[in-house]
Amino acid sequence: MLNYNDKGGIMMEPFDREQTSSGAILEIKKDADIDNELRMLISKYIQGVKRIVIRAEDKKAMDDVMRRFMDYTIGFEIIDEKANEATMEDLISLPMLTFEKGMRRMVTLVRSIVAESISDQKIPVDYVLQKENEVDKFNIYIQRLFNQSLKDYSVLQLNKISSSEALSYLLVSRILERIADHGLRIYSLLGKKALNNVEIKNYIKAATDIMGRSMEYFFKKDVQNANIEISKKGYFKTERDKINRTLRESAEGIVLAEILEDAERIALYSTDICELIMDYFE
Repeated sequence: MLNYNDKGGIMMEPFDREQTSSGAILEIKKDADIDNELRMLISKYIQGVKRIVIRAEDKKAMDDVMRRFMDYTIGFEIIDEKANEATMEDLISLPMLTFEKGMRRMVTLVRSIVAESISDQKIPVDYVLQKENEVDKFNIYIQRLFNQSLKDYSVLQLNKISSSEALSYLLVSRILERIADHGLRIYSLLGKKALNNVEIKNYIKAATDIMGRSMEYFFKKDVQNANIEISKKGYFKTERDKINRTLRESAEGIVLAEILEDAERIALYSTDICELIMDYFE
């Protein structure tokens, strides 16, 4: 479809924005599987709907689905509620939370998760899990933004990015989610114990640093420095092998080797981000 932008230029859109669905209705039967209903709601959220009406025979089931839905998503609030019907609406709109703002928040959370995993002063696991849940929420939000950008060209205009750049945000958000998982796994492997192995601690810090640099190059579209960062893959493999050899006589060798593997994955995922920079930016 051809349309006109605010400067009078012609732009091509996938289809008419006025014909896109901005709302959804979910009817929950009495014997419904709550997990199935929740997945349906999240799929509607990712598709980009702005208003959701829920009708249920069982108010408790309706409340449970809404509570869990809002735990997984960003922006939706209950604006109207009756005995067996509730309406939720998206109260966060562009440019309040753009691709970049959402992803910068993800980066902060991921760095925090990895840092907390090796901190000498352990915070309760609930706080770390809460941060990981926030990472998941932003990942789902970026999926939502990407789908909206496919249907509405103004989403790209408000974000000041191209369609290929929007795709790069989607791919990077998934990588950040995986890095957060590895940070949480390091936390779980250590439990309440402090990480006393200085070499491993420095290795994890180096992996976190390369992630931070990779994301800054992503935001700056810095292809040159991203290319340099990719060449550091070999360093992390060599260093991991070297440290592993020193763990053979250690009583905690198996656990420490697993922690090293997770840290290496963080570094390698970071170089994957750099490869995306080279693929999607000029």
